[in-house]
Amino acid sequence: MDAFMDAFCPTAPQVRAPYSQLNNLLYKSYLPLIINSAAEMGLFDVLSAGDSFLEKLAEELNANVHVLDALLDVLEAVGLVAVQDGCYTLTSMSGTYLVSSSKVNQLRALRGFSGSRGPFDNLVEALRHDHVKTFNNRIWASEEAALSMEQVSKAGMIQEVVSFMKSIPGFSGARRMCDIAGSIGYYSLAMLRENDGLQAHVYDLPEVCAIARKVKRDDEHFERVTFHDFDITGSSWVDDGFDLFFCSHFLYEFGAKGTLVDFLKKVNASLKPGGYFVSSHISSYTTGENRLTFAMVELMTRAMGYPTHSLPEETLKEALGKAGFGDFTIQEPNEDLAFATMLLSARKLQETL
Repeated sequence: MDAFMDAFCPTAPQVRAPYSQLNNLLYKSYLPLIINSAAEMGLFDVLSAGDSFLEKLAEELNANVHVLDALLDVLEAVGLVAVQDGCYTLTSMSGTYLVSSSKVNQLRALRGFSGSRGPFDNLVEALRHDHVKTFNNRIWASEEAALSMEQVSKAGMIQEVVSFMKSIPGFSGARRMCDIAGSIGYYSLAMLRENDGLQAHVYDLPEVCAIARKVKRDDEHFERVTFHDFDITGSSWVDDGFDLFFCSHFLYEFGAKGTLVDFLKKVNASLKPGGYFVSSHISSYTTGENRLTFAMVELMTRAMGYPTHSLPEETLKEALGKAGFGDFTIQEPNEDLAFATMLLSARKLQETL
């Protein structure tokens, strides 16, 4: 691992400090705006009148129940609401300082800390029941976004994924790999360094592939990567004959909408018999500091109009089983990493299409 890190990242010693600690600290900067949005919606005032279940609270606030659910999860993580058997109540802190009728409320002070220009600036609007937000699937289709995602991944997640991939029995002998929604190919390029005979095929939006060809052309092993213009909403699909099929942070919507089995059957058809599917996705909330960050990521995701940023382990395993996969290997999230994912490999056992 050290040899790989030294070759991949000149500042490898810095990676050994848990980036999750800094990432969690940065995400806390969003909290005043999130709390202020809840206050502006009247959430604390409504709960001051009595405990409430999610659906009733959404009705009283005229709020989008899906986004409100994520908001309450953040507020619970920071001790401003409590929940028992699905019923929400204020805590002593929020009841004292965040209810407008309280003689010692600190709402004016809260507003003074809420001047952020970030992803939660329109949270109040997103919380409204009649607000319809259409997710922009081009949000990552810029050079700045792609390079930012790569840089975050370099702080440990790429190394984690490559180490896991190397442990798969079929990795050393693999010759063709599909990297779907692979952005500018930073995961693929890292894997190529560990297998001299491997060719990678990265599928992403046309504008993302154009960026990749521009910013990665001088990278080692670039000639072993083929970037394919691809849009999942279209009628085309990837090639077949792959030994490996890698997928990172792409399956959340399929899991939420119940179409995961159909997608994975297409993955099955693209793999050779005995080939491996490898998933890197956030599977659930974690504990401690990371739990709060993931709760805020989930709130951000839903407020943007995307259904979720979590794919439960059982949902993925069940869908893979129905799609002809088995022989699962699972690595739990590494809490030292920012946006740590569950890594899962599954072998193609039978044809399904």
